Amino acid sequence: MENSILASAGRPLWRYLEANKIDADSMFKRFGLDPSRIQEPRSRYPYQLLCDAWVEAAAITQNEHIGFDSAKHYTPLDLNALGVTFLSSTTLTEAFQRLVRYESVLNSHLTFSIIESTDRVDLISELAEIPIDAIRIVEDCRTSVLVNLCRLGLDMALDPVEVAFTYPEPKATGEHFAIFRCPVKFSQPASRVSFNLADTRRPFTSANRELALSSDQILEFMIKDLNQSDLISQVKRAIIDDLPSGAPSATDIAKCVFVSNRTLQRRLSDENTNFQTLLLEVRRELAKKYLEDRSMPLAEISYMLGFADASSFSRAFKQWTGDPPAAFRTNLLA
Repeated sequence: MENSILASAGRPLWRYLEANKIDADSMFKRFGLDPSRIQEPRSRYPYQLLCDAWVEAAAITQNEHIGFDSAKHYTPLDLNALGVTFLSSTTLTEAFQRLVRYESVLNSHLTFSIIESTDRVDLISELAEIPIDAIRIVEDCRTSVLVNLCRLGLDMALDPVEVAFTYPEPKATGEHFAIFRCPVKFSQPASRVSFNLADTRRPFTSANRELALSSDQILEFMIKDLNQSDLISQVKRAIIDDLPSGAPSATDIAKCVFVSNRTLQRRLSDENTNFQTLLLEVRRELAKKYLEDRSMPLAEISYMLGFADASSFSRAFKQWTGDPPAAFRTNLLA
């Protein structure tokens, strides 16, 4: 699957744009990002498109510190259950362990690793397939958000011992030192935040074991769904989600599974099928399932299957089975 990120992680950029009197909805739509998905807890964006929007926003506002400034608009809930379980952990060490375990929920191609030495703990983050012109923006925002989360967990009484970035040292670094309050390195092999070992073992002021475990369960389900490698199953689930809004197109579904329309058609062809066949299969399977429920009127079933009206559904169903829906339902109960 192509790199994707939680749509809710786009909220800070949206808020940054609005704060700078830029129409955020229009900007998001221009880059193929549906603004309504920001409010959906499990919805995702193609990461490349969000980065493109971020780079454009930096150019429009002429802000080389847009990563830091966007991070100021973050809240823990923008990270969904990941933000909740992080802050509900008992210590920073436990929070880091959860971050490593559930990193893919936030960004499917993001990898965190922990290195512990005698006096410090390094949290290293690496992200594959990041656009070159977005590297500084992404690293600034991610590192700033991460340090702020750590400070929230420890009631703000925390500074890293060192922060490292992969991009070259900029002309002005005052903002970096003001935010992190520690030595900062540039042109490093990986992005890194390092903390004193003793700090990582201090108890979190926001620790809540029950809330952490509950959030863990949500994240486990999200990872299971995200790791579903069967493209056909992904396409069918996306079709089911979109049908009440009308019959989706291949382009619509390609966006939902984070591939281009051409890539979707090619990969389905490799599986000896195509989009129209899957759309037909989903409609036919759902129609039979819905008809088993006598409480569902035909008009509602038609809507749920994306048909314009009940007569259109009836004609299609008769072509599939040889019987109109009403007769099929009657035969089920015979």
